[in-house]
Amino acid sequence: MKIKASFIIILLICGLSVQAQNNIFEKLSNHKDVTTVFVSKSLLSLMPNIDAGGVDLKSLTEKLEQVEIYRSDDNKNAAKVIRKETESLAKSKAYETLMNVKEPGENITFYAKKDKDSDKIKDLVMFVNKPNNKVTLIRIMGNFTPEDIQKVISGTEKKK
Repeated sequence: MKIKASFIIILLICGLSVQAQNNIFEKLSNHKDVTTVFVSKSLLSLMPNIDAGGVDLKSLTEKLEQVEIYRSDDNKNAAKVIRKETESLAKSKAYETLMNVKEPGENITFYAKKDKDSDKIKDLVMFVNKPNNKVTLIRIMGNFTPEDIQKVISGTEKKK
């Protein structure tokens, strides 16, 4: 009986963990000081060339489901909320840190959430932290492989 009760508690905790991860983005979307941009799959399919800050995403277009952007726009309260939610995302076991780039004046961290049954990436998050409350969180949802991401990086390197 104790084993059955323990198992049920573990399942409930796991369910709350998944719900909390979705609530991170929901909190940001509903926060009055955070600027939010949502781009649907329908709009993404109408855009033949997607250039996100010098990174050509054209090869990923068919695999993208949606793109969400959350910005603080120099708002101290919004920057604080985005940083706090990103910290909780980083602590979650569902996302792994792919890369952290620290340059003078900005910190960029990439997080990924992989599909449980395959090596495919379902959720890619980029967090850009700049001084003066300029904070941006970009969430790219889709169904792509590490090789797809490598192609984009290679294509970007060739442009330099």
